[in-house]
Amino acid sequence: MATDGSPCRVAIYVKVTDIEGDPLWRHIALGQAFCSNVLQRDFRYQIQSDGYDTCHLPPNFDSTHDVYAYFLFDIGVTGRLPRENLSHFVYFASRVEGKWSFIPRPTAIDKAKQRAQKYPWGGTVEQEMFAELKGSPAASPSYTQGSIDQDNR
Repeated sequence: MATDGSPCRVAIYVKVTDIEGDPLWRHIALGQAFCSNVLQRDFRYQIQSDGYDTCHLPPNFDSTHDVYAYFLFDIGVTGRLPRENLSHFVYFASRVEGKWSFIPRPTAIDKAKQRAQKYPWGGTVEQEMFAELKGSPAASPSYTQGSIDQDNR
């Protein structure tokens, strides 16, 4: 479970209409719900010199229909990470009567890890901004990711 404070990649499978608020800000609302409920901290979506969290947005994240999607979060980004040093976690999320539940899905980790390979750890643009903020040149991406889609349950 993603709770020890180490950088990690988290895939959250959720019905997009369960996420309250502006559909274009669903990733922020879900990230905040996950971080506060599971990690007992705020979702750090703004890049700061001591690190940040980011989300790779799935297709249909802003749908008005009851579709499910995987949101891929990089939690605790403080620079580049080699693929072998990156822990992955998968959760099923649901919201009932305003209360979030995040259920670990360890059997889905291998499939999520495979599909996440094409996505760069921390996001390409975000890593460049972070390096600039820290005053160091951005290195080439050392972790790439692949799309996580609705087939990965």
